[in-house]
Amino acid sequence: MELRRIIRVGERSFGITLPKEWVELHQLKVGSPVRVIADRDKITILPGAETGGLKKVSIKSDDVEKATRDIIAYYIEGADEIEVETRHISAVVTKIEGKLPGVVLMEEGGVLKLKIVTREDVNIDEAVRSMYTTVDAMFSLFLQMISAERRDLAGEILRLDDQLDRLYFFSLRTVKRNIIQKPELYVDYIITIKNLEHVGDAIDRATSYYLHTEVGCKEEVYQTFRKVYTFLQDAFNAFYNVDAGKALSVLLRRGELEKETLRAMCPQAAAVMHEASSIVGFAADIAEAAYSKSVRR
Repeated sequence: MELRRIIRVGERSFGITLPKEWVELHQLKVGSPVRVIADRDKITILPGAETGGLKKVSIKSDDVEKATRDIIAYYIEGADEIEVETRHISAVVTKIEGKLPGVVLMEEGGVLKLKIVTREDVNIDEAVRSMYTTVDAMFSLFLQMISAERRDLAGEILRLDDQLDRLYFFSLRTVKRNIIQKPELYVDYIITIKNLEHVGDAIDRATSYYLHTEVGCKEEVYQTFRKVYTFLQDAFNAFYNVDAGKALSVLLRRGELEKETLRAMCPQAAAVMHEASSIVGFAADIAEAAYSKSVRR
């Protein structure tokens, strides 16, 4: 944070100077357009005449994990182009290929270049709805796997979890590219996006545990997960439909359902029931976001 003084520009205008580092980061120069968003208490300056923040960024790292994390972070932040200088291009490509929607990969002169061509007019409600639809499908398949001893369904559940990861990154990118204009409208979406991702991870872990361990009390596990599934459906519907009454109903049911998930009768079911309890907490967070969204509306 810097203190800068207002200067007079011409007879009737005022201005301030911009930090040199910020101008260079966004490849601006004298005459470059910037967007000015004026609210009652603050003014926000964004680079470029169009929507977006970072246009082009460069990464230099021979640490594959760090390079991968940096690419994902810049993708979420809204970068349009990312250049990566690394001695491990093939390893980085393996890590990110297929994970980030709208990314075109190419290599030029030993530099990995990523051009991101996602749409800018995406409706955030529909992006989040796509995430929920994927989670819903995972949950439904998990219940079928338990009730009918269909272990062959595990592969489809894990495939859907990979799809959920892609939708997660894309949804966060959509939020980040729009949040600066109306930040109060997007906080609830971030909470919901993150918790849907957490639900998917919990189903993934429960599936893996079920595949590799003999789970006892299968009927009890099935009935408990059915109740948790309904709880999640109610929480998301409250969010999507901006229904404060339904959100409150979900929150009031949380305590008893959490207790039920932890009352497993056989030790072999404890790990799976722990995931059920976690999902109850994630769904309740979505219901909290639904209630806040409703109040804000």
